[in-house]
Amino acid sequence: MDMDVFINTAENYRPDRIADCIEKIFEDMGGLDKIIKPGMRVAIKPNLLMAKKPGDAATTHPAVVRAVIKLVQKAGGIVTIVESPGGPYNIPILKMVYSKTGMEEVADETGAELNFDLRVEKIENPDAAYLKSLKILKPLHDADLIINLAKLKTHGFMVYTGAVKNMFGSIAGLEKSEYHLRMSDSHQFANCLIDIYMAVKPRINIIDGVIAMEGDGPSAGIPKHIGVILASADAFACDYAALKIIGVDHRKVPVMKAAEERGIFDRNQVNILGVDIDSVKPESFDVPALKHSRSTSRFSIGRFLLNRFRPQPEILKDKCISCGKCVEVCPPKAALRGADKKVFIDYGRCISCFCCHEFCPEKAIRIKKNTLRRFLEYKRLT
Repeated sequence: MDMDVFINTAENYRPDRIADCIEKIFEDMGGLDKIIKPGMRVAIKPNLLMAKKPGDAATTHPAVVRAVIKLVQKAGGIVTIVESPGGPYNIPILKMVYSKTGMEEVADETGAELNFDLRVEKIENPDAAYLKSLKILKPLHDADLIINLAKLKTHGFMVYTGAVKNMFGSIAGLEKSEYHLRMSDSHQFANCLIDIYMAVKPRINIIDGVIAMEGDGPSAGIPKHIGVILASADAFACDYAALKIIGVDHRKVPVMKAAEERGIFDRNQVNILGVDIDSVKPESFDVPALKHSRSTSRFSIGRFLLNRFRPQPEILKDKCISCGKCVEVCPPKAALRGADKKVFIDYGRCISCFCCHEFCPEKAIRIKKNTLRRFLEYKRLT
């Protein structure tokens, strides 16, 4: 049962259509009343990456959050919306993010609580690969049950972001940047994300793929209609099904590859139910990071050169407004302000984590590959 993935369709975010779609999924999963009892404290963990409008497809759509909350409340659950967006974790930023992403309106309509408790709780994580102990948001720690509401998007560093990576928001504020700095390659960071997911243990994982994001995700990409919602008790299985829909080999996604290596995920155990995947696959889905992360060359010189000339962020001067968000979130402090107050990147410090790209509100940072790397890739030496 844990590896069952349930898929249903919704043509748009019309509230009644989303409500019907999610209610059918919960029924197929055995019914919410089997796991939610009256009085249970239920934490809803959406993807609220930053203060983006729902139409930007960078955050979990409020229609999905609203539908899940109402069904949880119908089962007797007491709901709190909990998230740590990118950047500092404080009340003014939470208020701005809740307002812009539509969560404030959802809370007003449903009576669900918006979390403003900034405390964290240290927990032990003995089965972790890296994070044997970690601090997570206290309202997630205190909840009787967590529902993970992810968004289907591309990711410049990790190829794809969905259910497993969404739990990175369980870590408060700028401490997320410390993890990026300590585990700066994709394999280490993938294991970090797995450790966090395994520690927080959401009971239900849902992916909003009605309008996904392709291209330069997770914040600067292009909305892409797919029209699906996926759910599973297992986030890896949920992500595997989402990757099959968008035509990405799961072994190209660092989180999924690391999960297989650790024996946490076995694709042969996944049982996809509901709508047939072939009927909802888009004709194309642009995943730029696949071009950045091809397997290394069998020639040692190729491996050296590709590592040496890895993709890097580039500031688009005509779009940059010098807001300083990249300076704020950059783990190695490679994004800096010059004497003229304009932002620049110290590539000697840059670890190519692309946090600057991820959190730039103006889409003023792109991921560039140098000429030699493009040559090596196009000549199929990778």
